[in-house]
Amino acid sequence: MRTFEQLSEPEQSAAVEHCLTLLLRGIIEGGLRFNDEANGDGLQAQIDAAIVKADDMQTPWFAHEYIMEARYNPSEGHITEDDGLWPVAEMLRSMAQCDAEDTNYAGPGDGPIVRLTGTPADGFKVGVA
Repeated sequence: MRTFEQLSEPEQSAAVEHCLTLLLRGIIEGGLRFNDEANGDGLQAQIDAAIVKADDMQTPWFAHEYIMEARYNPSEGHITEDDGLWPVAEMLRSMAQCDAEDTNYAGPGDGPIVRLTGTPADGFKVGVA
C-alpha cells in the first residue's frame, strides 16, 4: 500500500480528480448535503440552485458543470474574492484533496483489498478485490 505522498504527480492528480468525481456524484444523487445553517454559509443553497438550473435547462447531465461554476457566500473569516463570494469548485476541490490524501493506494503485490459497499441503513456488503 502507498500513501498519497508516495504517488507520482500524475497519480496524485488522478486521485484528486477521482475523489472529486465521487463527491459530485454523491451531491447530485442527493446522498451528500451540506448544512448551510450549521456551517454559516450558503454552499448547499447554491448547489441546489445549480441542480435546478440544470433541470430547468433540460440538461440534468450538466448538473456537475453548473455546480462547479456556482459561487457562494462562505462563513465569516473565510478569505473571499473581491465580490465577497467563493467558487463552489474551490471548496469541493479542497474536500476532494483531503479525501485523496487520506486514502491508501494498492500497489503491485499488495494482497486482496476488502471493500465495504452500501450504507449503514442498508447494511454494508463486504467484497474482496
